[in-house]
Amino acid sequence: HAFEDRHYARIVEHKGKEIAMFGVYDGHKGGEVADFLQQYLFDAILSHPRFDVNPKEAIREAYLALDKRILDLGSVRRSGSTATTCLLFDGSKLIVANVGDSRAVLCRGGEAVVVSVDHEPQKPEEREMVESKGGEVSLTLGGIYRVDRRLAMSRAFGDYDLKDHITVEPDIWEGELSSDDFFIVASDGLWHKVTSEEAVSVVLEEDEAVVAAEELVELAKVKRETDDITIVVVTLK
Repeated sequence: HAFEDRHYARIVEHKGKEIAMFGVYDGHKGGEVADFLQQYLFDAILSHPRFDVNPKEAIREAYLALDKRILDLGSVRRSGSTATTCLLFDGSKLIVANVGDSRAVLCRGGEAVVVSVDHEPQKPEEREMVESKGGEVSLTLGGIYRVDRRLAMSRAFGDYDLKDHITVEPDIWEGELSSDDFFIVASDGLWHKVTSEEAVSVVLEEDEAVVAAEELVELAKVKRETDDITIVVVTLK
C-alpha cells in the first residue's frame, strides 16, 4: 500500500523564543488527512491568539479547529490520521499533545517515560467515551479492538464516517527537560515490535540521532514489522 505516514521538523524564532516543532502523523484509509496536518497543524497552533499566554489551550483548540476544517473538505475527510506534536521551547520546556497511537517517549536520566497516550478503544476511559457517544467497541479479527468494527483507535483527525463516535480531543503533557534528555516520536509501526525501553536503549548507545532512528527502523523490521514506520529522534545535547 502507499506510504501513509508523515512527519514534520522545524525550528522557528517566535517572539524572542526558539521553538522546535516535531510531529508524526500516521494516516489510515489514505494519506490525505496526514498531508493536511503536516501542512497546517503547527501553523494553526502558533497563530492561535492565546499561544503565548496558554500554549496548552492553544494546542487543544488548534486540534479541534483544524479537524473541523478537515471535516468540511469533501475529498479529504474520509481518511484519518493520528497526530503527535511536540513543541520544545528554548531547548528546555516540552509540550506533547496527541490523538491516536503514535507514541512519544522521553528518556530522562536513562529511564524511558511515555509522555503521550495510546488511544486504544479497549482502555476503560476510551471505551466509556466511545459508548457514551453511541459507538461500539468490539474485538475484531487479529485480536484488535475497534470502534464500530472499523477503527483501531478512539481518537483521530478526520474519519468523517465515525466522527460522532470518536474525538479529536488531545491528551497533553508538559515538562522540563535537561540537556542529556532526549525524546523519540514514532508511528505504531515501531511500537508493535519494540518496547519504549528498547527504543531508549538503542538511542543511548548511539551518538547520532539520525543513525539511532535508522537503527530503530531496522530493529522493527528484523522483528518482522510490515506497517509503515516513521521515527523522529530529538537529542538536546
